[in-house]
Amino acid sequence: MSEELNVPNNTVDEVRRVIETLANCWNRHDMAAFAALFAPDAEFVNVVGMWWRGRPEIRAAHESTHSSIFKNSRLSVLETKVRLPNEGIALARSHWKLEGHVGPDGSALPPRNGLLLTVLQYKEGTWLIIDTQNTDIIEGVVSRPQ
Repeated sequence: MSEELNVPNNTVDEVRRVIETLANCWNRHDMAAFAALFAPDAEFVNVVGMWWRGRPEIRAAHESTHSSIFKNSRLSVLETKVRLPNEGIALARSHWKLEGHVGPDGSALPPRNGLLLTVLQYKEGTWLIIDTQNTDIIEGVVSRPQ
C-alpha cells in the first residue's frame, strides 16, 4: 500500500467493484445509491451530451429517466478495463449493453451498446467517481450525418 494515500494493493478489483455496483444500482433503479458512488462535485456527460455537474444533478437526472424511459431497463457491464495513471486516480472503460428501455412515446427500443469512461479518485478510504463520459456505440457509423 502507498503510505501517502493508503491506496489498496487490489485497486483494479476495487475499481471494477464500483462499476459493478453502479450497474446493480441502475438495475434496482436505486438512484440514491447510484448517486452515492459519485463525489459531491462529480460531473457526468451522457450519450447525447447532457452535462450534469454535482451529485444532486446526477441523481435528479437519473431519477427522472428511471421513472420513465429507463423504468424497466437492465444494464449489463460486459467488460471493464482499468488504468492507473497516477496514485489515487483510476480510469475505467466499460463496454455495456442496455435492454428494456423505451422511447418517449413508450414504445420498446432495441438493445443498445456503449462505452462508459469513468474517472475515480481514492479519498478517505474509498473510490468515488469524479467524472463520467458515456458513449453509444452505433455499429457501421463512422461519424454523425453531415
